[in-house]
Amino acid sequence: MKIIDTYPEIIALLDKMGDTVDMSLHESYVRQILDGLCEKVKNDATIYDFDKDILPILDLTIRNREKLKKAHDSFLEVVQDLSERIEAAIGMDLDVDIILYLGLCNGAGWVTKLNTRPTVLLGIEKIIELKWHELVEMRGLIYHELGHVWHMSVGAIFEEFESERERYILQLYQEGIAMYFEQLMAGDFNYYHQDKNGWLDWCLSNKHELNVEYMRRLEADESAQDFFGDWCDYKGRSDVGYFLGCEFVKAMSEEYPFSKLLRLDVCTVYEEFQRYVRKQCE
Repeated sequence: MKIIDTYPEIIALLDKMGDTVDMSLHESYVRQILDGLCEKVKNDATIYDFDKDILPILDLTIRNREKLKKAHDSFLEVVQDLSERIEAAIGMDLDVDIILYLGLCNGAGWVTKLNTRPTVLLGIEKIIELKWHELVEMRGLIYHELGHVWHMSVGAIFEEFESERERYILQLYQEGIAMYFEQLMAGDFNYYHQDKNGWLDWCLSNKHELNVEYMRRLEADESAQDFFGDWCDYKGRSDVGYFLGCEFVKAMSEEYPFSKLLRLDVCTVYEEFQRYVRKQCE
């Protein structure tokens, strides 16, 4: 595991910018971090409206030096002895680069590959926008992204889908694995970093409905995007798919060793979810 902390360079960059975002300075900063990162960040950002989606968040970052420092302090605390704690939890270290950087709103956490190596990109501008700069949120973010790296290292991360059904059964499975890892590292299998304002109690109270509705959408080959992402919600609650996925994975772990659970194919995952929902309805 390699930790790449660009916080000093972020502060130097913001000092050079002053009160105005200068993209030429930002590009120079990103190019110095790691080969290929600048191109990846810029390509990903082409789907956004710069003036509407990116510039306001970068402006917010410039004005929030205190939150920047808090995000960095939280980051340092989480990554301290992280390799040793992961090895104690899962019996292996993760061969991954973890980079704290100032991106172009590409995501608070983004698991990708750079120079063939698994890489976790932590976008400090999105972390501040989402108010994840405190220790608890930062811990949940990093653990969750490393859960995807664990899955990628031992099993497989599916990036291509032939239907909405495949897309959303795999997202349920993959986010469930990552959430399980997050709970494992937190030492609490009731832990959900999303649990604010009664979120977990609501999910538990509506678990039957959530499972039935998710299954209905899979069978109808419909989108389930509103179950995932802080920008979406199902009946006023965001990220309920993470709850469903984690509970589903924990149920499967009673029948599958993790060496096999991490390597399931899409058909098996779908069949297991059908069986799981039927059992929930009994």
